[in-house]
Amino acid sequence: MAHSEALSPTDTVAKRVREVRKRRGLTAEQLADKLREQGVLWDRYTVTKLENGKRQNITLSEWLTLAAVLNVAPTHLLLPVDGGEEAYQVTPTRTERVEQVRGWVRGHWPLPGANVIQFQAEMPEEEQGKIHLPPTQDRAARIDDIERSMAQLSTALQHLRGEGADGEGL
Repeated sequence: MAHSEALSPTDTVAKRVREVRKRRGLTAEQLADKLREQGVLWDRYTVTKLENGKRQNITLSEWLTLAAVLNVAPTHLLLPVDGGEEAYQVTPTRTERVEQVRGWVRGHWPLPGANVIQFQAEMPEEEQGKIHLPPTQDRAARIDDIERSMAQLSTALQHLRGEGADGEGL
């Protein structure tokens, strides 16, 4: 995907904050007041700078506090709620479709090409092994990722058991 066309995380948060703030009937000053009550020392100018794209970054604490005071899931500030096919900037050099990133952020599946077993290993134990199906057009690629991860695991197990490549013990 072309990087220049991708939605950035900060731009998306800015757009979503403005949309939700207006839907809630809050002014920039009122939102700033609510943020200050929660320990984020913003004024209306900071809110306006974010919403107008003049603020390039927000901290994780600011993002979570914005979500809390606006009563919206943090994921729904970070990612567009529509446009699943749009490109989204995951890192400064990597973009993926919004729909794919949403599943990754929610912990449903790793980003394309990632090791599925490593991804699952970092989940809480009660979530490991749960199946979340990726979007239909991504399933073939996800199956390939899982098969590649399983092959790597199989090779690692053979080495741990002291077996050679032919399956015979060493």
